[in-house]
Amino acid sequence: MRHSKILILLAVLLLSVSLTASALTEGVLTELWNSGCNLLFHTDNVTVTGEASFALDGQHFKTAKLNYVQDGCNSFYGLTLLTPKADGTERETGWTIIADEKGNYYVMERYYPGTYKSGFDTPNDTLLRRSVRLDALTELGGMLMGPLESMMPEGTVTVSEADGAKKVHILLAEDQIPGMAVSALNLAAGYLSDRWFAFGRERTVVEDECFVFDNYVTVSQALTDGTVHWALKEADVEFTLDAQGRLAAAQGNVRAASTFWDGVIREVTVRFDLAFTDYGSSHVKPFDADEYGVEPARMYWEDDGEEVSHPLEDDVWDATMSRVSELLPTLGYPVDEEASFGGWYDVDHICVDVTNPDGTQYYCEFAADGSLVVLENLTAEWYLGDEADADSVDADTIAAGKEKILSFVAEHNPPLAESMGALSLESQITTEDGSQYLVFDDMEQYTSFFVVRVAPSLRIESFSGMAAE
Repeated sequence: MRHSKILILLAVLLLSVSLTASALTEGVLTELWNSGCNLLFHTDNVTVTGEASFALDGQHFKTAKLNYVQDGCNSFYGLTLLTPKADGTERETGWTIIADEKGNYYVMERYYPGTYKSGFDTPNDTLLRRSVRLDALTELGGMLMGPLESMMPEGTVTVSEADGAKKVHILLAEDQIPGMAVSALNLAAGYLSDRWFAFGRERTVVEDECFVFDNYVTVSQALTDGTVHWALKEADVEFTLDAQGRLAAAQGNVRAASTFWDGVIREVTVRFDLAFTDYGSSHVKPFDADEYGVEPARMYWEDDGEEVSHPLEDDVWDATMSRVSELLPTLGYPVDEEASFGGWYDVDHICVDVTNPDGTQYYCEFAADGSLVVLENLTAEWYLGDEADADSVDADTIAAGKEKILSFVAEHNPPLAESMGALSLESQITTEDGSQYLVFDDMEQYTSFFVVRVAPSLRIESFSGMAAE
């Protein structure tokens, strides 16, 4: 279930820093490692709050604010994500997820205000769910503590105690991090990425044009999926253990190097400040739709885990099919009188597919405000064509493609037209029949994607885009 993912990032952050920081006074490293493992895998009642900011090559790209409460098999997970926009403001997204001891969970996303989705998962009474492989990894980490202690220079760690609490300050430079620790960190990061983010990191490491950093929708996705090697470059962190040896706080700065599939190395900086409180006294209130002012989304996950789509009401169906029948021909897509239509809700979006007798098929999606947010010519296989570098496209063709996009968006999605950043040409594609396509996206806001056919005629072939919040 998605509510674990931010905790995975915390796990990687906390345990990997502990793994690479080994010049501790005797026993402190092991104590710190065990405290982190106990918190993540063996604590059934605790509250985790905090904030982390992330930068890529010195450019801030994300702030995350976390409020997580574990109360036996009941849990509350609130996450706010802030992404800087080109105009200096921030786009706010996030969600609240409440799970109960019966395995039911309820998801409320800012992207879909006033609604919630529900589903079922095996109840879990700890921050992270254990597995055989994960137990083996944490055991391996514990076994590495002793050997690593002997490899680290003195003075990288200071320990202070007051009123039963212990503060462990770790200051590591790049040349103080053993290679064995870096290898162990990458094994752990690969496993966590596979298990919780569903990215296949067992792919052969070869040059592959599909894995281009700028082709990912977000920086976070690119770093998680496309990094083939992580290396800690610097860490200045402090952990606080309470009188019972439990992790009470963690804050600091970590600088790491991400080696991408294409061999390019990028610097990632993380600043974080976390608190672990209310051990044994944390409480989660049962989900109450009225209290949150939400109602079930039109598409949601029921108790059996099956996704259920809701058909359109008769009046909505009639209006939508009439609109689509008029819209598609104006965009260069004929709709036959004998065409078949399908329509359904996806949360608050209206989705429509159209199939002509000759097999041509189109897909449209409309937001709650009526804006067109997705258009796909499902028959075209432009993505199977030969790709050429964007630099090979002449300026007039690029200008025509951009003009087509801007006029299209202005007419069919005015909110996107107001928030969309500058268009970036990513590639040119030529198919076997001689058709030429230009692939554009909005690299400032990461909110839209376009494929424009420029030959034999000008047409929007594929589009997806939502106005930045």
